[in-house]
Amino acid sequence: MGYTATQAADEILRVASHFLNLKETANNAAWDDPDTAGEDAAAKELLQLLQSVGWQTGWPYCMAFCKAVYMRAYTNLGASPEVLKLISQRFNASVMQSYTASGKYAQKKVPVPGAIFFMQKGDTGTGHAGLVVTPGQVNFSTIEGNTSPSPASAQADREGDGVYKKVRSLDFKKKPGLWLRGFLHPMGSDEVEKLRPVKR
Repeated sequence: MGYTATQAADEILRVASHFLNLKETANNAAWDDPDTAGEDAAAKELLQLLQSVGWQTGWPYCMAFCKAVYMRAYTNLGASPEVLKLISQRFNASVMQSYTASGKYAQKKVPVPGAIFFMQKGDTGTGHAGLVVTPGQVNFSTIEGNTSPSPASAQADREGDGVYKKVRSLDFKKKPGLWLRGFLHPMGSDEVEKLRPVKR
């Protein structure tokens, strides 16, 4: 089944939006939408979706959220087993390992809808990732898991309490807190090569 990068982006953001405003009721383990009464089906679905890509309760989940959304979106699009396998192999729960494994494809400097953004925390091996909703020349809007709507620190920014929409600065300047490394753009069905493992 064929699909364009634009169609892929639309599906990625449709899947991600389903989980917006879910707030943790247990640290990195359970969620609920505080604006709705009773249990939320989306909260249970998020847990199952994260677990389906190898995430375990208690782990940070910003990168696992991106991986899970990509897997669900590309499955919905009818992507080939090869594409799904490559996504599964390329991404894991570690932001920086996923960034490194994505090679030059994660180093694009222009955001597009549906792209994964990668941020590093200072010189460390930790970071933060999320999905681009609306690109801009100065800022870009996002959907992110494991973040805070109004963080007071880099720690809260990358290990917050839910899935939220945010605005990020298009600033690649290195700093002690989170700084932007690059973007991995969504792919159409004719762009499988972009996901092939990077040879080292």
